[in-house]
Amino acid sequence: MNSFIKKIRDAVTEMRDDIVVIHSEKGMEPFKKPLLMAAPALLILYGAVYSPSAAKFQEKQIEAEHLEAVSTYYTEYNDMKARTAELRRKLPLAKDKGEWLSYILTSTSKSQGITFDALTAQEEQNAGPLLLVSRGASVVSTYNQIGLWLAEIENSKIFLKITELQLSRSSGNKDLIRATIKLSTIFPKENGREGGVP
Repeated sequence: MNSFIKKIRDAVTEMRDDIVVIHSEKGMEPFKKPLLMAAPALLILYGAVYSPSAAKFQEKQIEAEHLEAVSTYYTEYNDMKARTAELRRKLPLAKDKGEWLSYILTSTSKSQGITFDALTAQEEQNAGPLLLVSRGASVVSTYNQIGLWLAEIENSKIFLKITELQLSRSSGNKDLIRATIKLSTIFPKENGREGGVP
């Protein structure tokens, strides 16, 4: 490989030396005709190979404008995308829509030793790309147990909100309180992206 490169280098050096010798002896006269013949061919070759066409130039100009527009809002877009991803992680999975609120109500009430008097049917409302799901429950227990139960529900990593709360003294026992709550959460619609803790 090195010998081939050396041969090319020697040939180019020899041609250059020949051109210098001819130019020093006869001047520019011997080069006029070859230059006049080669110049149009070189210009056409340059135009075909290196010069961009008007369509390519316009395409690249439009692409540059698009990139400039994107770069203007790039940081804002990335911040919004990160915030949206963080919010989606706090939503329950769409596949759990039917059982999620029942599971939360029963598991948290068991841990506090509370039993239900009534559990209402699940309600669903469309809200754009999301689904608002609510379920009501009625319990009778001590004020302390109900407070711990509500705190455990609202401290969930998955988005839950107590949207209605009614407290009243139990008619049978003055130490007990009747609490009626409505617990709500938001699910991504099944054709949308999934939520859930990663």
